[in-house]
Amino acid sequence: AALLRPMRWMPAALRGKRSLSTSVIKGLSKADQEFLHENGYLVVKGFTSQKKCEALKQQLNKLIDDFDPSSSTSVFSTHESKRDYQDTYFLESGDKVRFFWEEDAFAEDGTTLQYPKRECINKVGHALHIKDQIFRDYCSSLAQVASDIGMQKPIPLQSMYICKSPRTGGEVGPHQDSTFLYTDPPSVHGLWLSIDSAGLDNGCLWVVPGSQDTPIQKRFVRTNETDTTGLKMIDNERTVEELSTKGGVALPTESGDLVILHGQVVHWSEKNTSGLSRHALMLHVVDGASEYSSENWLQHEGGIKEFPSFEDLK
Repeated sequence: AALLRPMRWMPAALRGKRSLSTSVIKGLSKADQEFLHENGYLVVKGFTSQKKCEALKQQLNKLIDDFDPSSSTSVFSTHESKRDYQDTYFLESGDKVRFFWEEDAFAEDGTTLQYPKRECINKVGHALHIKDQIFRDYCSSLAQVASDIGMQKPIPLQSMYICKSPRTGGEVGPHQDSTFLYTDPPSVHGLWLSIDSAGLDNGCLWVVPGSQDTPIQKRFVRTNETDTTGLKMIDNERTVEELSTKGGVALPTESGDLVILHGQVVHWSEKNTSGLSRHALMLHVVDGASEYSSENWLQHEGGIKEFPSFEDLK
C-alpha cells in the first residue's frame, strides 16, 4: 500500500503510520479498520474509477443545467451566524434533490447571478442516492464499506454533492458531523468521494487525527417554538468554546479517492483560491441499531417514514 509522505504539519506520532489504503475491493482491510478506529479518518486511494467520477460530475452538471434558478434563492452558509434557521426549502430536502446557492452567488438585486450557474451552486442534496439512478448506483456500492466500519445495520442517510467552485467556493469551518446527524449511541460516518483532485489551493479536507474522542459539542435540531417548524443550534456536551484545529493535517486527494470520517472527528476545508473546481460527493451513513433522533434537522418525508436501507437502493 502507498504511504502518504509526512508533511511538516503532521504530528510526529502519526509519521510512518499507514493512513492510505489502496485496496481494490469495495471494503476495508483490518489495517484500514484499525487506522480509522485510532485516528478517526481514513483515505482509501483509488476507491472509484475516474470514469465513474466523470459520470457523476456530468450528471450533476445536467441536474444544475435543468434547474430553474428562479425556483429558489436558498443560500447555504458555512457560517453558523449567517444560517437561515427558517428555511423550509432546506428543512424539507431530506427526501428530495434540491439546490443551494453560494453566499455570493447573487448580485445586489438578490436575483441576478454574478457568475455562470454551475459556479454559483454550493451543493445539491440531500437525497441524490434515492432520487437519481446514477448517484443511487454509486452510493449502493458503499454498503460493504459501511459494514466494515462496524455498523450492524448501515443506513445511507443523506447524500450531497459539494461543488466548491473557483471564485465562489468558500471555506467550511471546523465541525463534527454528529452535530447534524445525531444517533444514540453516536454512529454517523461520512464517506467523502473526491470527484476532482483536491489540494491546498482548491480546498482539500483538513482533519485533526484522534479528535473523534471529542464530545459532541452542539446539535442542529428542529424546533417548534413558533407557528412553523424551524431550526436551531443547541449545546450538547459543550466542553470548549470553539473546536480546536491544533495538530490538523491536510488530506490532498486524487479523483476517485474515498475519505472516511468518524462523526466526531474535527474536520474542515479552506476557501477555493484556485482556478480549478473541487467537486466531491458525500454520503453520510448511520447504524440502524442506534436510535436516530426525531429532533435531527434531517428527516425522511417529515419523519413519517424511515430512511431507505442499502438493500432498498438495489
